[in-house]
Amino acid sequence: MKVVLNILCCILTFLCIYFPFAYFHKDMDKKEVKISHILVETQEKALNIQKELKDGKSFEELAKQYSLCPSKEQNGDIGYNMRGRLLPEFEKVAFKLNNKEVSEPVKTQKGWHLVKIYDIRYFSDKKNFIQKKF
Repeated sequence: MKVVLNILCCILTFLCIYFPFAYFHKDMDKKEVKISHILVETQEKALNIQKELKDGKSFEELAKQYSLCPSKEQNGDIGYNMRGRLLPEFEKVAFKLNNKEVSEPVKTQKGWHLVKIYDIRYFSDKKNFIQKKF
């Protein structure tokens, strides 16, 4: 009986290490998004930039011109991100956007952001997802 319990304990320990709780969490996406953003101090400034976007100016050009974030040197690009790596308000909006879509202004502790998604990658393989996440 003791041997069986020890074996079960070993198996359970292995599973807990190999498949972390976060992987099974219902809000966890098996995806990552490539994000660019423009960070400004006020909502008014963000709305003005949004108007310029609607008038045909490129997001990249406006990021270089207006953003307060150092990422402006890369046209606002902050690369691929998964859930849990961004400010909560920013993340909530970013993961709802479709590819090539720009958000409404988003308020965070850093200021006001316009967020654009450039690519969405999905992980169909559990092993690749776990290696990427952890």
